Amino acid sequence: MAPRTSKNEASARTSLRWAACWAALIVGATGCSDDGDGGTKQTVRSSAQVCDNTLKSSGQAALKSIGGTDRYTELAGNRQNGEPYRFSASLAAKRLHSEFSKRNKCAVYRADGENDFPLLDINFEPSLAAPKKVSDPGAKELLYPLGAFASVKSKPGSTYATLYFACPTQGPDGESSHVMASLFVPKAQTHPGSTPDDRMAVLNDVARGLAEELGCADEAGLPARVPSPTNG
Repeated sequence: MAPRTSKNEASARTSLRWAACWAALIVGATGCSDDGDGGTKQTVRSSAQVCDNTLKSSGQAALKSIGGTDRYTELAGNRQNGEPYRFSASLAAKRLHSEFSKRNKCAVYRADGENDFPLLDINFEPSLAAPKKVSDPGAKELLYPLGAFASVKSKPGSTYATLYFACPTQGPDGESSHVMASLFVPKAQTHPGSTPDDRMAVLNDVARGLAEELGCADEAGLPARVPSPTNG
């Protein structure tokens, strides 16, 4: 059973979370898993079809900007318990309070890619609270006025977006007041010219889909279109 994430723990756990995520994604992408059939059949999908059809027009355009294409694949196959690796809002809601490796995430690959690394990866987890709305002076970070906290931070070789939104959920370890959504994009996979706004547009759309599934869309504070950052 995974502990809930407090605002003081979020920053310290970021590196570990991405490392675990990459390991899980590589396992799923290569069709080699110790807890499922890991099926290798890949269906080519458009930007409108990935992440359980949650991307609206702005999110679709943003994904095309990030990937430079409109042909994508997602994780295939099922876990041992029969649940698919591929993302769905209903399964992500069901697994929100599960162990990190058992949560349902949206991993998107370019269909014409020649390696096992994803173009982007979106994860969700319960949180006790949102962090303070202050940027990290030592990093290139943009803050967006949506949800309880939203930022896109650039690091060497990658960028990642983080979005907290209000959404009370109940799990085995108790109640959480927020959900943290995170998106990881390796720069080596991205198309030149894509922007931080593209990252947040994709993350916001998928988060909106999950908020609707969880029944907290009204309080989540996630607009249909992402506003401009407040500090850039």
